[in-house]
Amino acid sequence: MDKETVVIILQGMEKVSSFAATNPLFDIVTAVVKVTKDLVAKDLTQDLDTQQLGHIHAKLESISKTNQQILKQIHLNEVNEKYSKYEEYIKHQYTALNTMVKQFNNNPEGRERYMKDFQEVYERDKDTLALDTYYRSVIKENTTFEQRGLLEVYLEHYKQNRDVMEKKCSQLAHVFRMGLMTLMAYTVVTEDDEVEVREKWAPRVKKIQAKMDEALAQCEGN
Repeated sequence: MDKETVVIILQGMEKVSSFAATNPLFDIVTAVVKVTKDLVAKDLTQDLDTQQLGHIHAKLESISKTNQQILKQIHLNEVNEKYSKYEEYIKHQYTALNTMVKQFNNNPEGRERYMKDFQEVYERDKDTLALDTYYRSVIKENTTFEQRGLLEVYLEHYKQNRDVMEKKCSQLAHVFRMGLMTLMAYTVVTEDDEVEVREKWAPRVKKIQAKMDEALAQCEGN
């Protein structure tokens, strides 16, 4: 796969993420796609500037560390145990995406192999299962009483503490960012139907945001 082909793929990746650019939950997704496309499009004789990508990754890492500190104080063993494995799938897929981008930078000639490696990791981690599970847990779709959603449980315990509830929503948004970024990357690498992905997730993004706003509105201190 030559450089021009990869650029076309990443342009498609940016197109898939265009719907997210107007939503506050996913504003970082388009930025990462644009940085990645810029890295691949540059002349191979030029130094590749990864500073911007580094800043974006550092921001996500900072959010993650903050959320880890909050989670240590929260004793919701039921939901944490249930959904932690899905979060790990998403994080692992996201790590594979970052690895692919770094490999593009270090050795652009090996693009085809890097994309194949990323694809294998994504599929081994059960494709979109984790992202879809997190989505259903937030909007409470197709779940029984025993399968309580994350937002439902969080609101039950932290309705009187809006600050903690805001942090929990931030943690969920962080997981969705990583999951959606890797889904977009997988879609373009496998040359799948970009329109279908966009049409599926555009309304889902709005539902996620609406559910979080609804939960926060029920917290005391508004």
